[in-house]
Amino acid sequence: MKKKEEVISVLKEKRPHLIQKYHITKIGIFGSVIRNEAGPESDIDILVDFSDEASLLDHSGLKIYLEKLFGESVDVVPERAIRPELRTPILSDVMYI
Repeated sequence: MKKKEEVISVLKEKRPHLIQKYHITKIGIFGSVIRNEAGPESDIDILVDFSDEASLLDHSGLKIYLEKLFGESVDVVPERAIRPELRTPILSDVMYI
């Protein structure tokens, strides 16, 4: 289980690489990690916005890369794919890096 500060630090360091390799325009953390409520079974919830040139391979590649980087399960959620009923809670919770 990673702490919020650790996840933020790693994402800040890797952000330029993530933008270039996976065609993201924004990245943020939301969910239990950002609220300091993560337990042993919690995953790391990452909200991203992909550029128009991104592909499905970028999405799956980013998930695999982040899971290897953190050594934990990561849920990569494209901002455009948030269900309407979850949009407000997620966007009010997110901390962009």
